[in-house]
Amino acid sequence: MRREFEAALQRPIMTNPSTMTPVTFNGCFGWLHRPAGAQAEMGVVLCNPFGYEALCTYRGWREFAEALAARGTPTLRFDYPGTGDSSGSEEDPQRLRVWLDSIKAAAAWLRAETGVTRLSLCGLRLGATLAALAAEELGGVENLVLLMPLSSGKNYIRELEIQHQSWLSAQKALGVSLDAEAAETIGAHGFRLYPDSLEMLAKVDLEQSMQCPARRVLLHDLSESARLKRLARHYQAQGAQIGLQIFSEYSRFLLDPSYSEPPAEAFGSVLEWLGARAAMATGPAVELLGCAAAARIEFAHGHEVPVVFDGGSYAGVFCQPLRALEGAPAVLFVNTGGVHRIGDGRFTVLMARHLAAQGIASLRMDLSGLGDSLRRDEALTLDRVYAQYAVSDARSGVDWLAGAGYPKTVMFGVCTGAYVSIHTALTHPGVVGCAAVNPPLFVWGGARTRPGAQHVASSVVYRRAMRNPRKWLRLLTGQVNGRAITAELTRRLCARITARASTAFERLFGQSTPGGAVRRIALELERKGVQTSLMYGPLDEGLDELEIHFGPSGSQLGKLRNITAKVVGKVDHALFSRAARDAVMAQFDVFLRERVLSTRRETVAPNPGLRVAEVPQP
Repeated sequence: MRREFEAALQRPIMTNPSTMTPVTFNGCFGWLHRPAGAQAEMGVVLCNPFGYEALCTYRGWREFAEALAARGTPTLRFDYPGTGDSSGSEEDPQRLRVWLDSIKAAAAWLRAETGVTRLSLCGLRLGATLAALAAEELGGVENLVLLMPLSSGKNYIRELEIQHQSWLSAQKALGVSLDAEAAETIGAHGFRLYPDSLEMLAKVDLEQSMQCPARRVLLHDLSESARLKRLARHYQAQGAQIGLQIFSEYSRFLLDPSYSEPPAEAFGSVLEWLGARAAMATGPAVELLGCAAAARIEFAHGHEVPVVFDGGSYAGVFCQPLRALEGAPAVLFVNTGGVHRIGDGRFTVLMARHLAAQGIASLRMDLSGLGDSLRRDEALTLDRVYAQYAVSDARSGVDWLAGAGYPKTVMFGVCTGAYVSIHTALTHPGVVGCAAVNPPLFVWGGARTRPGAQHVASSVVYRRAMRNPRKWLRLLTGQVNGRAITAELTRRLCARITARASTAFERLFGQSTPGGAVRRIALELERKGVQTSLMYGPLDEGLDELEIHFGPSGSQLGKLRNITAKVVGKVDHALFSRAARDAVMAQFDVFLRERVLSTRRETVAPNPGLRVAEVPQP
């Protein structure tokens, strides 16, 4: 995080902290950031970018809202219908029209709830475009902040298609086979726009708008391009006061959620332009409050309630089925990397509502410092979250479910979330099942989320590449980081040698070794009787860790009764493709039905006599 913006967050205007409360309105889920002290005149509605960009910028967007509230400005950020935690699906009709209406509904709700008389809209990327269009329809908007606005809908559609094709090419280069996305849809990284929305978006051209959207308009872009200057002149001709600023931190903000940095200079300049106060005070920057009893999101098979628990430390969404399946455990979803609780491609929201149709409740929560949960300390990094706090955080989620009437819990996580799920299952007696998708490791062995780090794929990918002359050419010409790849493959080889040596040592002398730590994890899950499913994409890097400790595709786990490993076709690492999400959801259905919910579950007992050395190496 940039030092300037961190300092800004520590300067609330009152001795009492600003508050952050989950709210719902018109089927939308959001957060109201309310300042302490006197009634404010101006309020701000933040308008999200689309899809994956909304995941990347979630943390920064929240911190911007906190900074606004700390300076006396009530601020509302929310999810459009069919996105985030809000009701609906991206496949529902007329999404773009509905999103515009939701911005207007958000403005009306903010005015009614806080009593503000002046309104500002602030949007990023597609959110900036939507904010401009909504402001025209609303009328009377005081300030309009457009961060990297997309003045041409057609250009944005082309950009999304290029992003998707680039990702597809990368998957094909790895040898991952994926099904085609729905016909006549366009999107990237797990999010799609459908034909009716694309038709409306293609007609959008901010330079052709017929009326002034706001009294004052601030435009942020990478540079003072001809396009930006044309838009500025257009709004100026309509009577708006115009400000132009450079968004130099853009490339560090719209980045993978694990690495995204809030743009300190850009947000600071917006605060200044809005005239937000910045008086000094002491005390925490924000206090997380519970929601009103009436706050809920309804859907066909149940409803969802925003929850704040453990003394205001954690935020989550509790999904309750309309007709509960008697005796069924609840499912706890935890974060993947730096993504907040909705998951890549909105996967956990879709799965939670899918499970509700089967009578199964669930909680999707944010670990400390991620999404909307509070930090454990100011210096928190993503590696520190997972290395020190994540399992304890998840245990608090299991405890909350027990207090809500669900004494048994099934853990579910993807990538780093899979690691957390496994270790929570190890240490909490209330966990009876664990589904871990693409776990990259079983024991946290140091920092793994460095910005710009070279991704190292499954060893299978490199064995295939050795037979391809073009891959050698890319390596020799420096197009790939051969040093990073060599270092990681060497680490895996050393791990394999260590694991085999430790197995032999433990068999001979009966003493525990560091190399046997992973096998002890499997053995402890077995002894506890935790039904555990390890699921991997066919070329996922986590398969190397599985093979190191348990043989090809986890074949040596066959000696255990309660733990299975399965390679699932068409699954990419982050579940960006719809085929991957559908495949994992189907596997989880089978896991719950056959391993957790079935009456046969009672007859599958752990093997108490099994020793660590009996979970052998290949």
